[in-house]
Amino acid sequence: MELEESQRAVLLDVLRTARFEGLLGPGPVETHVDHALGFADIVGDPGGRALDLGSGAGVPGLTLAFACPSSGWLLLDGRRRSAVFLTEAISRLGLVGRVRVLEGRAEDMARTPLRGRLDLVVARGMGCPGATAECAAGFLRVGGRLVVSEPPAEDYGRWSSSGLGALGMGEASWVESRSGAHFVVVRQETYCPERFPRRTGQPMKRPLF
Repeated sequence: MELEESQRAVLLDVLRTARFEGLLGPGPVETHVDHALGFADIVGDPGGRALDLGSGAGVPGLTLAFACPSSGWLLLDGRRRSAVFLTEAISRLGLVGRVRVLEGRAEDMARTPLRGRLDLVVARGMGCPGATAECAAGFLRVGGRLVVSEPPAEDYGRWSSSGLGALGMGEASWVESRSGAHFVVVRQETYCPERFPRRTGQPMKRPLF
């Protein structure tokens, strides 16, 4: 999936601002956009409602909002600096109305009316598999998907079948995008049990797997 030239240009400019403000990690900003488009190769344009978990500078969420125009996007981050930047970026990119920023912790937000309502959750570098899955599961409807960028699969046990099952999720599958990036895809098979996610901080401190 590709962006229009004008979309790519303004997105790169926004991410350069994020780099200047210390919100974007190392590597060329073009590489960050291309990696985000790898998500689009996997999910297509899913329609419905999607969430970028731990959005940071809006990677991959802002890119996917352009690449998936029939979808509504939520960009979730617990840091005030990121939330302010993302709000300004949405306005700058002309995405107001279809993209919204949520400032808060996933453990708390997954217990709001968003619980069990979303079609897709994406994450890039948010945390270990157990923490990422636990923080995502509460948002997903039955049949929804979690898509996470991962290194080339060398340790399939990182995504424990039993641990995912405890969250109402099916087994993880590994997918490679056209650009060669690697992703894990997990489907929500049943609603996430009410006891998950655990209280704020617990998924990271004591991951399920």
